[in-house]
Amino acid sequence: MSGIVKEFHGWDNRGMGLAEDVFERLRRITFEGEYVERMAALNARLKLSPGVTKMLMRLSKEDGISMGDTARVIGVDPSYITALVDDLEQRGFARREPAPEDRRVKIIVLTEEGRRVGQEIDAVLSVPPASLKALSQSELRELRQLLDKVVAAAATHDVPATKVAAGTAS
Repeated sequence: MSGIVKEFHGWDNRGMGLAEDVFERLRRITFEGEYVERMAALNARLKLSPGVTKMLMRLSKEDGISMGDTARVIGVDPSYITALVDDLEQRGFARREPAPEDRRVKIIVLTEEGRRVGQEIDAVLSVPPASLKALSQSELRELRQLLDKVVAAAATHDVPATKVAAGTAS
């Protein structure tokens, strides 16, 4: 599939064939096979939806984030975050609290049980796929360095998903 560039309204992706190929491989590692099976098994065992699992993962890294900021970062409608937080509250995993700087803003705070489940999720999903054993230690260090560079660049180039969905990214 080398060199195929998909059309995406609002983006000039000419010359992105190689980058697209690289991204396709990253997507296959992340969204297919072992990782997806592990997440599905975890969700079934804990009786959680993928959305709740992702919220717990996010909150276990950055507890006390506002509902609005969460919606913006994830790139979803605020009503979806409300539904997820409702589910988290019903399960005793989180609660809404007024933000100290603006009581109109609600922040999501994990309970002890939510923190425990979030840590369990992180422990299961942070195990690298067995396929990475195909790389030597030197190659893994090189890959980590390259991905660090991509992550740093993403912080300055990210486009909110709501703009992308609307086709207004430039």
